[in-house]
Amino acid sequence: MRGRHLADALGAPEIDVHASAREVLAFWFALTPEQQFAKSDALDAELRARFGALRDAVLASGAVGWREDAETLFAAIILLDQFSRNLHRGSAEAFAADPRARELALAMVAKGWDAQVPFERRRFVYLPFEHAEDAATQALSLEKFEALGDAEALDYARAHAEVIARFGRFPSRNATLGRESTAAELEYLSQPGSGW
Repeated sequence: MRGRHLADALGAPEIDVHASAREVLAFWFALTPEQQFAKSDALDAELRARFGALRDAVLASGAVGWREDAETLFAAIILLDQFSRNLHRGSAEAFAADPRARELALAMVAKGWDAQVPFERRRFVYLPFEHAEDAATQALSLEKFEALGDAEALDYARAHAEVIARFGRFPSRNATLGRESTAAELEYLSQPGSGW
């Protein structure tokens, strides 16, 4: 029923939001963490074939119909934050949905729905905060990852926050986004492990 609103907004066939959300979550969480975060042309192609149009529809609609419960909102966050990076790897479009993903993550936290997400999956609610190029959102990222109590996830959050504290942006995005790197950023990018 809510999928009708999404379809109307896009002039597209009706989308069953709940079924689509379950499909997104089932696919993503059938992958190992290594598969979720490693660069893989095969995974990128599969995501593009299975979920590319859905991601685009959710972004274009402002996630209409996906904000009604924890499951659909969580799936929309994964579509816009995680899948965008796979679908558009190496292009500015990989980051184009970040503001909307952050907005949805903030809404999920404000409603307390993040607590409904199982512990081992909850980091994906907070990753849009970690991906932000501003100090205030990075502070929220650290707060959420500290509260989560996942040491590995917190280490990554701290590393991201340190880059933003140092540069105010992620230098690794500069070339993709057409930004000129400073000398300090170029020095940073020449170091091993400067991936974000």
